[in-house]
Amino acid sequence: MPKKIINKLRIKRKAAPKTSQTVFTPPGTISYVGVHREGEVVTETIAYGPEHYEKHDKIVYSLPNDYVKWYNLDGIHDIEKLKKIGKRFDIHPLLLEDVANTTQRPKTEFYPNYVFQCIKMISYDEKDHDIEQEQVSIILNEHEVVTFQEQTGDVFGSVRSRIENNHGRIRTSDSDYLFYALIDSVLDHYFIAIEKIGDYLDVLEDEIFNDPEKESLNKVQNNKRVLINLRRSVYPLRESISRLLKEESRFLQPQTKAYFQDAYDHCIQIIETIESYREINTGLKDMYLSSVSHKMNQIMQVLTIISSIFIPMTFLAGIYGMNFEHIPELTWEHGYMYFWIICAVMFVGLIVFFKFKKWL
Repeated sequence: MPKKIINKLRIKRKAAPKTSQTVFTPPGTISYVGVHREGEVVTETIAYGPEHYEKHDKIVYSLPNDYVKWYNLDGIHDIEKLKKIGKRFDIHPLLLEDVANTTQRPKTEFYPNYVFQCIKMISYDEKDHDIEQEQVSIILNEHEVVTFQEQTGDVFGSVRSRIENNHGRIRTSDSDYLFYALIDSVLDHYFIAIEKIGDYLDVLEDEIFNDPEKESLNKVQNNKRVLINLRRSVYPLRESISRLLKEESRFLQPQTKAYFQDAYDHCIQIIETIESYREINTGLKDMYLSSVSHKMNQIMQVLTIISSIFIPMTFLAGIYGMNFEHIPELTWEHGYMYFWIICAVMFVGLIVFFKFKKWL
């Protein structure tokens, strides 16, 4: 492909976090791998029971043991803060290393004192038609859930509202249900993202069908990358939720596993939708190439018809434009008028012929 065309079709990609800084470090070395962040770490504590609710803008450890506690930390770039919380909850250094490395694939790991879940939180940017990913690490232990996020702002607003307003069964359940509710909230936003992607595919389809432009192919290629990134986030998540269903842990109660089955079904539904959208997106690329080819054929058809009409006229003009002295028609008094009449008759006759053949 020519270099000029490659430059036109080149897609602007976001810089990915570099993992090279952790290649030669000893196991358990906690290093932040991700987009450079600035600012202080934001912490939050929510404690609740059937008849109790309290919220603090800091980590509060001195809470009754019978309360369910949710500790949230926004800003894993602060390694010292991360180590301090890890020491308080007796989190293994290898696990803290995974928390600080934002390039981790979604996974579930079982430890004697807790369950670890890594998940990608997704939001869709309708302006740039791209997805924003943020890694969320969730640790479940007895009566406690600890979440680590890259930055402030998340998709857990509905969970906080249900806890505060005592909606549903979350206030009467243990920490494993809160663990499920956080995962389910992330999955719900996958549905929102793929719904917006589906709407954008409809817009692209109309654009390519009605008036395909060079930028249309660029949009299709960008959408392909978005779907691939989304697929990379969901496929491992299906496996990790399957582990939550199959493996036993004293922190996961049997009645909560039914809800994880529902989350697993949601994963399957999301994956199937993504695969269908990938097929549609591939079809849009084929449609674009077909539309461009059809448009080129229409242009060539018009040019061919114009050439076919003017070739006989050019033939006549060529004959009477020759430098011979003795051409009988040159001496006709109305020869010039006869020439234009013949040209007009040929023009009309060819148009009628093309119409009859349905070439026009």
